[in-house]
Amino acid sequence: MKIPSFLTSMGLSAFALLALPGASAQEIVSTNEIACSKGGAEACFYAGADYANGSKGLPLSKPKAAELFIKACDLGIPDGCFYTARMYRYGVEGIAADPARGISLYEKACTMGHEEACSATFAILRTAEKGEQDMPRLLTAFEKGCANQSLKACQWGAEIFYDGRKGKDPGHVDPVRAAPLAEQACDVTGEPYFCVIGEIMYAKPDSPAFNAEKALKMTAINCEAGVEESCANLGGIYHSIGDYERAYTQYDKACQLGNEIGCGAAKDLKSWLDEWAEWNAKQAAREAEISAMLNAGDYNGAVATAVSVYKSSDWAAKAVNAASAAGRMGDVDDYDLKVLELWFDSKGPGGVVKAEMRRRGIAVSGEYDSWAADMQTIRSANQRFNAARANTSSYRPIERGPSLGSKPMLSATDAAAQTREKYRYAHCTMNGNANRTICQ
Repeated sequence: MKIPSFLTSMGLSAFALLALPGASAQEIVSTNEIACSKGGAEACFYAGADYANGSKGLPLSKPKAAELFIKACDLGIPDGCFYTARMYRYGVEGIAADPARGISLYEKACTMGHEEACSATFAILRTAEKGEQDMPRLLTAFEKGCANQSLKACQWGAEIFYDGRKGKDPGHVDPVRAAPLAEQACDVTGEPYFCVIGEIMYAKPDSPAFNAEKALKMTAINCEAGVEESCANLGGIYHSIGDYERAYTQYDKACQLGNEIGCGAAKDLKSWLDEWAEWNAKQAAREAEISAMLNAGDYNGAVATAVSVYKSSDWAAKAVNAASAAGRMGDVDDYDLKVLELWFDSKGPGGVVKAEMRRRGIAVSGEYDSWAADMQTIRSANQRFNAARANTSSYRPIERGPSLGSKPMLSATDAAAQTREKYRYAHCTMNGNANRTICQ
């Protein structure tokens, strides 16, 4: 509960007074004081206000007011701490000045989220003039006050922990303690300065405050606000976990905002994405072609196409497995068997190929001195191959998609695999498996 202006003009609602049976005028007790005695926190504060002003028929008594304010303070009313702090800090009628107790009460009110109390605590504990400087105590109060929604505590605490308020308060830099204060200040104010501090503390892989989920949150906030470096960083995060479409979107936004690194990364990634889309389209066409052959029972044609046209062990494996399952390995050309023997090891389709070669009496490389037999097999197979298919070409073991170039990262030190996994987990958790390829 916060009470605006107080003491000289309370502006409080009138409260009925209750005269206890047989009580004199001096023993009048307000309904607020009765409610206070039963644990009513706000009633304690208002009863204190009555005694502080001598209103509602009660005598003016600063000590009695302080007593009730302290009780309100202990019951969770920060204004009770704050107004009593003033009384003890400077002294008032009936209360001797006690600066130490005054600052303790300011401090307590600050930890409860009272903005003016945090300002007073900052002014006292930060300066060395009266010998009251105590930065560790101040920073602890700010952390607690920030947790209770004091914006000043969040802002000043974040600045001190981040860079000592640009060197004005050196010796207290602590990223782990800075990050949550900056995050809270960012959430409340949206000020880029605090949002960027939060991003720096949370997102850099080498930061002691690194937190993948919070890094994604803070970086996204800053990118949305038009911070070009943040968009590039967000692109780097998505790039590192393999979500390339999102990475391109963020790189491109960074580029549009004038970030050169983002422009270069967006250009390279777009080129790769286009190549990958083209390659996927080609693979889909091949899938359809091979499937049509297999469905028609043309197992020799499927294997030959995979070997001589696609030059792909992936498609060859599919064709061989289908031929083996159908009991049609006998349809496959000798020439293709010799090529596949070199492509595969002895497991899976390689085992099927070698078994068929042995069944036909074709020499399997490495099993015995088969040089002469190999040459004869290759010559006879070549003759049949050239007669059946006009063109031949070199082979490669596995057809691969376009290679992805290097990616920019958040710092000079590339994120470790563990860091990438943390980003991937945070991304998938926050976005509900938005990208099944990444999050499966």
